[in-house]
Formats: sequence, structure tokens, C-alpha cells
Amino acid sequence: MLPVVQASVPAQGSSIFDVAREAGVSRATAARALGGYGSVSEEARRRVEAAAAKLGYSVNSVARSMVTGQTMTLGALIADVSNPFFARVIRGFTDGARSAGYDVVLVNTDETVDSEIHGLKVLTEKRVDGILVAPASEEASEHLASAVDHGQALVQVDRFVPGLDTDVVVVNNYESGYQAVKRVIAIGHTRIAAPLQRTRGHDGHANLISSMLERHQGYRDAMAEAGLTVPSAYTPPAHGRSEVRTAVAGMLNSADRPTAVFGLDDSFTLGIIDAVYGCDLVVPDQVSIFGFDDTEWTTVVRPPLSVIAQPAYDLGTCAAQALLHRIHAPDAPRQTHVLPTTWIERGSIRDLTRTG
Repeated sequence: MLPVVQASVPAQGSSIFDVAREAGVSRATAARALGGYGSVSEEARRRVEAAAAKLGYSVNSVARSMVTGQTMTLGALIADVSNPFFARVIRGFTDGARSAGYDVVLVNTDETVDSEIHGLKVLTEKRVDGILVAPASEEASEHLASAVDHGQALVQVDRFVPGLDTDVVVVNNYESGYQAVKRVIAIGHTRIAAPLQRTRGHDGHANLISSMLERHQGYRDAMAEAGLTVPSAYTPPAHGRSEVRTAVAGMLNSADRPTAVFGLDDSFTLGIIDAVYGCDLVVPDQVSIFGFDDTEWTTVVRPPLSVIAQPAYDLGTCAAQALLHRIHAPDAPRQTHVLPTTWIERGSIRDLTRTG
């Protein structure tokens, strides 16, 4: 026969009345202390929390939300959580939310509008207090506008839908692309390619994304300012790494081969590298590469990649702060937070002004 062991376990079924009795306060005071609303003295709060811990009492979040109108949860509609950039954004966002006592419900949209619509429905039905979104399209956005019109606190991150009345947290995409291309032009490159990224839904519809369009416009303006033409073959629209690889391989095998290629994000840059290696070309002697995003692999490839580094974690924490402010001050003026990027020069760009 096994020995019987007396173990200390939390009281089962403890109620708010039990906590109040243990703490020597009224039920209303105990409810306010544990629910995080109303006025409670610090001494009473400490006694209530100690009593709750002793009795193993946990707050009924549904009941609390009915009293306070808040669930203490935030939602996040993110394009691709497997993308290292978005992974760092979400880490910053969840850290910022957690420090304020909020949990986060994450939905991956796969850069499709249909998934974004479904995810938004899920989050609103769960009554999250606010939602972070990296919009899948700046064209098909009626669902986001409807949520805002119905009072949903919402913040856009990384990209934005023009005219959507929300707070926005982005980097200086246009200026970053413009300045990077100017640097490459200054060292003798006149044939610079930059495939244009477009995502698409399951129906094949092309989705325009503001961050990609701004980076691409910065590239175009830098080229035009230098008096350089941009052949249409240098800016093919592509979706994902494999399409970029195919498009860039076609350029590199043409008579008018570019001397440098600009990747608008890390997946595009990987596609460019695939194409260059597939064509047996040497970086940077035969073709130069530079990209947007400083993920870990950019320092592992040889030569290491020159990049525009984004403060991804800071984008996430800034977005959390902006969303929490919107929740607590719903009528405050909307703000656009623009964070700076950093140019990191490594060894992937050849200086054509030097001879020998």
C-alpha cells in the first residue's frame, strides 16, 4: 500500500468573499484590489493580494471585463511571424504589453486580406482592448476602417493604409531607400535594379504595401536625380523569394546586366543572393547587393551584406505604447511615429570609382 502523504494545496473553489474575509476587508474592496479598478489603499491591496495568494484565488477575467470594460488583452495581426523582422517587432510589442499588465493574442495573416479579415473578426469577438496590425493591403482595407469607426483602438505598424484614422509606427522608408541608392550611385553604379515587392491573396490579387512603395520610390527618385534611367526589366513586380530569384536571374543573364541590386526586404534580398549564386557571379566583383533589414544571416554570408537596419524591437515597443495610450485616451489626436534607420556598410558593394 502506498503511504498517504498530507500535502498543502490551494483551497479549491475559493471565492472573492473568502479572500475578503481572509484580508479583513469588504467584498467590494477585495474586488477593486484584484480587478485593478477604483480606489484602494496600498495597505488594503497588499492584504488582499496576500490573501488571494494564500487561498489560491485567481481573478475571473470575464467577470472583471464586465465590470471594467477591459479584458487586459491586446491583439496583433502580423503578416508573417516566421519573418525575422516581424518576430522582433512582436517581441518588442509583447514585452511592452506585458510590462503594462496586458496579454497578447497573435494572429498570423500570411500577407493575405482574407486571413486578415478573419483574424480581425476573431480578435474583436474576443473583445481585445486594442489591436496592432501590419496591413496586408493599402487598397482592400474596408474591414479595418469599419473596426475603427466602431471604436476599436488600432495601431498600424511597419506599413499603413492612407486615410485610415489610426496611430502609425513606421521607419523613414522613403528617405532610407533614397539615401542608400544615392550612396551606391556615388561610387560609380549607374545600372541599379530593385524588384518591386507585391504580396497577393489566395485569389491572385496583388496587394500594395506602403513600406515597399516608399522604399521603391526613394530608389526611383535617387536614380532620376542622378539623371539615370530605370529600365522596366530592373523593377519587375514579384511575390516572395522564388519569384525574385527568377526575375533577378533573368536580369543577370541579359546584355544590360545591372551592376547592383537593391533588396526591399530580407526575403527579397535572399532571392537576389540565390539568383547571383545560381548565375555563378561573384559578389561584389561582378555584381553588388544591398538590402533592407539587418537579420542575423546578413553577417554570415560572404561577403557580409551592406544593409539598411531597422529598429524592429523598438517598433514593437513603440507600437505597444501608442496602442495603450489610444486605449486610455481614445479621443487624443492620432500620431505617426517615424523611427530612424541605420546604414551599415559591409563588403557587398563594389566601389567602381576605384581602378585596379
